[in-house]
Amino acid sequence: MKTKAIFIVFTLLLVQGFFLACDEKVQEDAFYTFTGETVASFCENEENNLSIFARLIDESGAHPLLSVYGHFTCFAPTDEAFETYFKDEGISYEDLSNEEKKKIVYDHIIKGITMEYLSDFFEQGALPKSNMNDRELSISFVDEGDKQAILVNNSSKILSKDNEVHNGVVHIVNRVIKPSINDLLSVVKDAGYFRLFSEAFELTHLIDSMMADYDESYTDPSPGNDQVTIVISPELSYTVSVIHAKKLGYTIFAETDEVFATAGIQNLNDLIELAKEYYGTENLDDYTHRNNPLNKFISYHILDRRMATNSIIYSGGNTAQHAMDRRHEYYETFLKMRLIEIKAGNKINTLNDGSYVGVNEELSNLDAKNGYVHALTDVLVYDEYAMINDVLNKRMRIDAYAIPPQLTNNNIRWKNVGESFTISPELCGESFQFNPATKIIFWASNGWDDHQGDEVSIRGWYDFTLRLPPVPPGTYEIRFGYNAVFWRGITQLFIDGEICGIPVDLKITGDDPRVGWIADNQTMDNGEENDKMMRNRGYMKSGNSIINEGWGNILRNSINDLRVIVGTFSFTEYDYHYFRAKNVESENAEFHLDFIEYVPVSHLAVEDKE
Repeated sequence: MKTKAIFIVFTLLLVQGFFLACDEKVQEDAFYTFTGETVASFCENEENNLSIFARLIDESGAHPLLSVYGHFTCFAPTDEAFETYFKDEGISYEDLSNEEKKKIVYDHIIKGITMEYLSDFFEQGALPKSNMNDRELSISFVDEGDKQAILVNNSSKILSKDNEVHNGVVHIVNRVIKPSINDLLSVVKDAGYFRLFSEAFELTHLIDSMMADYDESYTDPSPGNDQVTIVISPELSYTVSVIHAKKLGYTIFAETDEVFATAGIQNLNDLIELAKEYYGTENLDDYTHRNNPLNKFISYHILDRRMATNSIIYSGGNTAQHAMDRRHEYYETFLKMRLIEIKAGNKINTLNDGSYVGVNEELSNLDAKNGYVHALTDVLVYDEYAMINDVLNKRMRIDAYAIPPQLTNNNIRWKNVGESFTISPELCGESFQFNPATKIIFWASNGWDDHQGDEVSIRGWYDFTLRLPPVPPGTYEIRFGYNAVFWRGITQLFIDGEICGIPVDLKITGDDPRVGWIADNQTMDNGEENDKMMRNRGYMKSGNSIINEGWGNILRNSINDLRVIVGTFSFTEYDYHYFRAKNVESENAEFHLDFIEYVPVSHLAVEDKE
């Protein structure tokens, strides 16, 4: 039985799945044709008008790579596209160095692990995997009469899509793709419709801390090896990918001049007056000081992770259909200790009356060298009263992957179905720390009981600490959700360094008397009394809005899916809080890190089952 279970887990680690679903289909006649060729030979075919790109592939040394088995997605520019490119750049083909030739080719190639990207998988926003130069490519759709055109990076139109070859797919484009080399401030300025925001942004000098693409202090844990083997036991090991460089990234939400004008804000002085209303009057003469109100205003618009509009909210299949509108995320902003709530549809800080600050998709996804800029539909501020008493006065369910920004910036979060990762203790810094004895695997599956389809598998004599997002002062119940199976272990939990109760046995399922789980449909009151009895024992059923996409199971109905109530805690000020777990049983026993919940105690009486 144990061998079978291990086999199932190993199989799930290798399952080929994908989170994205195409929301907008393109009504064009240029559907795919299977050529029986490779990416390289397809581009060499004279009738495809790709001779310059084929020459670049050959002379850059990429020909052998694009001629062998793989899962390549190639956006191949036509010869006419290159003629325009050379004219715009004021150069000729002969002016290109070998390094420049390689860069151009790699800008147009995505090397997939398990699949290539046909147009059916395209949606507005970034593609899941970066190109071979480690830059994201974004997709957008524009109407052309009775058809829709697909644009790559807002400028390169796909002329012929889905040309399948033996080692991937080729989409022919009409312009050379040039990922932005501009910083975020330049992108905001150049947009043309963020005049006032860019003026304020520049005054704060916040861009000074947002210039780097990589953390140069990070040490590559496995130079020369893209994958390593983690040995769990003599019978079980996993081959997983490693992160060689620590990418940095940022997202800026910005008001357009029209939005400011509608709110009666015509100039910088008007904006400063608004900022003073919400952020005080400290250091008024120093816009670069983090306590300056204008600095705080701009800071609340910035996140420390790179996210296109389709990467802000989970869009995978492990959310029940009835709960799709309830999807939400919580991110800390550059305004330290202040959260932003974003709901399905990219609705920011939604109030009980239904009002929110939206994102204007048509003016968003502006690509910088290390981030994105998105346009807002209203003025965004951190309203202390509204946030404490309304927006954040609810159960806040936070996926473990959502906490360290490094998981987003390094394409682990939501993008690792079919490719598991391990990380060194240095990657996530204070947001996720663990001792050297920890064996850690980030993996995802469309067929496992996981919130948002992913989990952190932790083994060895682990001792890890997850820094929780800062919440407003108040009294909260803290819980964590997990899937109980026999290969889990016994763990001691801590909050802010203090021991919380006795060790928790993650192996025991709901039918254990220590839990007392009874299916809702086996009760007279749809589980109401059973919920109370389980709470008295320190447990809860999992959420009714979480499902296993592969099997269609709602986790609340599963005897294996539980929440442990870690305890009730009172916080007197905005601050970070730390969830810690330590292995107290066996080196091979696993901790299943899935999601954390903050719940204000005032909300417990009205909390739903979702």
